[in-house]
Amino acid sequence: MNIQIANIIENRSVSDQYFELVFDYSNFDSEPQPGMFFTVKIDGAFGPVLRRPFAFSGWNPKQGTASALIEKRGNGTHWLAGLASGDTLDILGPLGKAFSFPQRGVRPLLVAGGIGLGPMLFFANVLLARSNQGLCEAPLLIAGFRTQSLIPKLDFPAGTLFCTDDGSTGFKGTVLDCILSLSDALPKVIYACGPSPMLAALARYASSLALPYEASVEQWMACGIGACMGCAVPMTDGTYQRACADGPVFNGLTVDWEKLV
Repeated sequence: MNIQIANIIENRSVSDQYFELVFDYSNFDSEPQPGMFFTVKIDGAFGPVLRRPFAFSGWNPKQGTASALIEKRGNGTHWLAGLASGDTLDILGPLGKAFSFPQRGVRPLLVAGGIGLGPMLFFANVLLARSNQGLCEAPLLIAGFRTQSLIPKLDFPAGTLFCTDDGSTGFKGTVLDCILSLSDALPKVIYACGPSPMLAALARYASSLALPYEASVEQWMACGIGACMGCAVPMTDGTYQRACADGPVFNGLTVDWEKLV
């Protein structure tokens, strides 16, 4: 990891609530992997002491750019949404632990809830490229949102399934309901990122069928580099792991979800 002052290449609104930030990544010393994140120093009137973490939603090595899908939540993210091409960002990254790759013959189910779409879309595109090389099975991305207007206008892999709570588009119901409706003879491995209740429900489902399950947790972070234990994640063995340094991707079957929801 290293700190760079990166130029913003593009900053565009992609839905009522989300924007996509694309920035120059050519000077960073290591490649971002799906599941990893970076932190940003928020400047201006909204410059707190702590940096803000954001997951990578893509990386284009040919163009030397990386991207993040960001939800407008508070003053800091609204400040970021107002930046334009040519503005600069103080970025530290890449940070954290990435998703592991599935074995051949196993169908990777990628499940995203809300802002968890960013890292799952990144992972889906990486797995799709690997499947075209015969290295793994083609992934299936399932993305859940409250309503159609929140779905970002992005390029999704063919076959992506959308779920909405209100049935305004795609499957009406939860991402788990959608999974239960699928018919696929291949063994499955589940990867997910999103709200803790969704990750907990997927953990119960995966455990009931003895399916491998990796989850990227959404946890408040302070330092982002493992020094402060501010992002402690409870585990089923009674210990705690750091979301920033030991995660944010964990074996979802070893997280004590009852303490997170």
